[in-house]
Amino acid sequence: MESNMHTYRVSYLYLANAMFIAGSAVVVSKIMVGSLPMFLATELGIIVGMICLIPLVFFIKKEAIQTDLKTNAILLLQALFGVFFYRIFTFWGLQYTTAANSGLITSASPVIVALLAFFFLKERLSRQRILGIFFVVIGLFIINLYPFFKGDTDGSTSIKGNVLILLAVFCEALFSIMSKVACKPVSALYRTAIITFYAFLLLLPFSIYDGLHYDWTRINSSSIFCVFYYGVFVSFLSYVLWFKGIEKVPASSSAVFTSIVPVSSIILSALVLNDSILFVHIIGLICIISGIFVSAYTHAST
Repeated sequence: MESNMHTYRVSYLYLANAMFIAGSAVVVSKIMVGSLPMFLATELGIIVGMICLIPLVFFIKKEAIQTDLKTNAILLLQALFGVFFYRIFTFWGLQYTTAANSGLITSASPVIVALLAFFFLKERLSRQRILGIFFVVIGLFIINLYPFFKGDTDGSTSIKGNVLILLAVFCEALFSIMSKVACKPVSALYRTAIITFYAFLLLLPFSIYDGLHYDWTRINSSSIFCVFYYGVFVSFLSYVLWFKGIEKVPASSSAVFTSIVPVSSIILSALVLNDSILFVHIIGLICIISGIFVSAYTHAST
């Protein structure tokens, strides 16, 4: 019993650290879009992640290539939605909204996954899960409508950024839904490596265009640091920690840890970017996390 408890505690630590890093990605992305074109910034982070992933998967783990046409098609679609569109919408949206708002909206992902699973996978939506979705929607409305309530003339610009971040969340949710499509089983690390490689190929022509038209004298040390941080920690380490933690923890329990994302992003936005933490952020955060917990509890009890 004591051994099992220790295993769970270690797994919970892995999951918590993975989600903290995921929250930090919002802040790092905000810094990167300040001096780098979004396609180039995304591609550079992916390249750094590949430098870490490829040797680990194929030389240290020595995994064999065992995928068929259907599996590769699914992995390609996951790269398209879960990496390409997700990161482009995120980088684009952060040009118009704050990192704090982005982190809050991103935290709605688990409930959006549940909603998409209802439509595409025909999974049952219980009353409690519907209640959870309701809380998340209320939280999103509070975040988006607040600029108009306080008479902010730039409210429409903020909403544009928030909508783009929400589109990124939907792409991430589609990524999760496609993970449930039946295909040839492959390890989590192998799957991550292949998806990352496909994303690299998808972004290549756009990033080359950005690179050819970019004034490289504009790049600063902060951006370079963020590119390496994004590649090593966000594109690589967070996945490793998540997959390592989820090996011993039920999916229903791991879902709760996604609530760390908005907490991490808001705290780091204040510390690193000097973003103001407003009362409306706290209210929106409470609504969204309440929705996540209600949905996670429902999943655990069914």
